[in-house]
Amino acid sequence: MFSRAAAIQGVCVAAAALAVAVSVGAGAVVAVLYGGAVALANSGLLLWRHGRGAQDRLGDAGRHLKQFYRSSLERFVVVGVCLAVGFGVLGLAALPMLLGFVVGQLAWIAAAWSFR
Repeated sequence: MFSRAAAIQGVCVAAAALAVAVSVGAGAVVAVLYGGAVALANSGLLLWRHGRGAQDRLGDAGRHLKQFYRSSLERFVVVGVCLAVGFGVLGLAALPMLLGFVVGQLAWIAAAWSFR
């Protein structure tokens, strides 16, 4: 289920990049794809943590809660650092990059919700 949701997320980000290429120009496409890649990295961390948590089903509730908090913090830091690198180091346009990230996140939420 989760890998299908990640595939849908990638397709939606690619569609957003194509729409931006047609409407704005090729220069903003890189920023949209980078924002989408950040969303995919966030999903990848979530998938990785989900797989690790599935292996440890016999742990106590406190341990699982600590892993949940750690996973949330890891994903928050990775997204923040990646977006900061895109803004500062790479000098990508902010609006297209955030558009790619938001489209990626919304696609993930919609896909995961539809598989329920």
